[in-house]
Amino acid sequence: MSDEDFFEDLIKSFPTLKTDIEEEDRYLVHMRMEVFAGYTNKLIEENNIPEITKCFDFLESRIDLMNDTLKNALNVSYCEALLLGKNANIMAPIVQIMPTKLSVVYAEYEQYYENILKRHRDSGQ
Repeated sequence: MSDEDFFEDLIKSFPTLKTDIEEEDRYLVHMRMEVFAGYTNKLIEENNIPEITKCFDFLESRIDLMNDTLKNALNVSYCEALLLGKNANIMAPIVQIMPTKLSVVYAEYEQYYENILKRHRDSGQ
């Protein structure tokens, strides 16, 4: 799946994101994914479980189709924004509603981040 196809599908599924996504340079995939992460974080703040589930299902249905750039943006922009963003302290129940593939991607990123922190602590810095 190309970056453009992904974001076209995203806009069709979440029309309220159209302007924000189209304002970002089409080649800045990570910034465009960050828009979606911000939207999801807003829904988490509102505890809008049906719409959060819709976001997660959208990603779940496309994970196996993503090119390397999209997969990297999913990790670095989307999962990181959820893991480290303003809702980090309330993510445990949210992670429980993630579908299988997305929850694996999220857990792998979480482990990656924890390993970075551990290496940093172990180095005494």
